[in-house]
Formats: sequence, C-alpha cells, structure tokens
Amino acid sequence: IAARDGAAVRWFHAANSRARAAEAARSDVHMVEADVLLRGGDREPILAHPPDTDSDITLQEWLAQMVCTDKGIKLDFKRYLNKRIVVLLAFLPV
Repeated sequence: IAARDGAAVRWFHAANSRARAAEAARSDVHMVEADVLLRGGDREPILAHPPDTDSDITLQEWLAQMVCTDKGIKLDFKRYLNKRIVVLLAFLPV
C-alpha cells in the first residue's frame, strides 16, 4: 500500500467456510474477516454468522490456514466465548 493509506486496504469479508477461507487465502486482499461463535452441542468455536449455527470449519482450522498466508485477520466474536479461546488467540505467532 503506497504511503500507508488505510483507505487502500482491501478486505475479504465473511470467510466463514472452508471454501471461502481458501478463496480468501488465494486472493490479493490484505485482510480477511470471519465471524466466530460457539457450536451448540460441543461448544467448539466455529466460523459462522447468525442465524447460521454450524459450519464446516472450526476456528482452530481456520487460524491454521490463515497463519500460512500473508493476510491480516479480523475476528468478529458473535457470542461470549470461554477463556480457552482467548488463550488460543494470545499464543498465535505474530
């Protein structure tokens, strides 16, 4: 981005499935956004936007994919999550 112009940052929104995450990883965007919520039964963090309540990709799988790219990430937490998630995010490589 020329001259550190924030308006020039390109985003990929709602990368909430395996297909959308792969598309985002291949794209020429700078930032990838996804929505995090807890799956009903097992309370595992997944990528989905309400009213959806399930997904084909977990937060852990999504992060493993994104950390291998040159993209920045933004996670939109849709519901309260437990401390395990906060710890997971705190130890991601920078």
